[in-house]
Amino acid sequence: MCHPLLRRIPVLVFLLSALWALPVRADDILGDDINEEESHDYNGMPKLRLSLETGYSQWMYNPDSISPDYEKFLNSLESGWDFSAQVAWFPWPKGGIGAEWIWFLSKAQGDNILLDTTSRVRHSMRDRASFIYYGPTFLSRLQFGRFGLIVAGFGAGFLFVNDSWTDNGQANVVKAKTYAAVADVGWDYSVYRLISFGINGRALLSNLREYTFNGEKVSIKQPDDPHYWSNITLTRFELNAGIRFGL
Repeated sequence: MCHPLLRRIPVLVFLLSALWALPVRADDILGDDINEEESHDYNGMPKLRLSLETGYSQWMYNPDSISPDYEKFLNSLESGWDFSAQVAWFPWPKGGIGAEWIWFLSKAQGDNILLDTTSRVRHSMRDRASFIYYGPTFLSRLQFGRFGLIVAGFGAGFLFVNDSWTDNGQANVVKAKTYAAVADVGWDYSVYRLISFGINGRALLSNLREYTFNGEKVSIKQPDDPHYWSNITLTRFELNAGIRFGL
């Protein structure tokens, strides 16, 4: 069945589109006065912005009917570090476009693991999960205080998954390529005209219906009811801190 968060992607994209579009089109709606005011308020801001971030990421993967041992193992795998880079150009006072790269990495290991409540076979497992996202982004920035700036963005792009693990010494790997939608909002504080520090909250929404397991293609079987469908959720929520450079 579709993850509830994925049903909200169209609404999320619409709201963030409006957030980005309103500042950009304000000069057309309100006339030259607002355009002159914005030009004055944002005159000192750089047109180009490079953002580098790192922080905590939580993968929202919650399978059913697993043992407490395996649940503990997966909890370790679902949380990890993320790293990201974003470059953006602001042709409008409050609106910009750019490109974004995000890398999520997590590792887990455990011994004597029972995979489900009925299993009697214990497993020794080592796992490494890597997700890489590439895609365009659309940004809106608003002044917040004398040195503060609120920056919100949204985008959609490609997500590459590589999950490799060993189970009692046997190596396995899952690889996949799918699409993802990304939305984020953050606060920057300027310490110098071209340098800022900031925090950022981000949601990455995605799901998986096809992948390769040890080189063999696997399609998740869909139920007969057309109103339901199966998937593996790749949705993640992240909290980051980083540095921004004006160029």
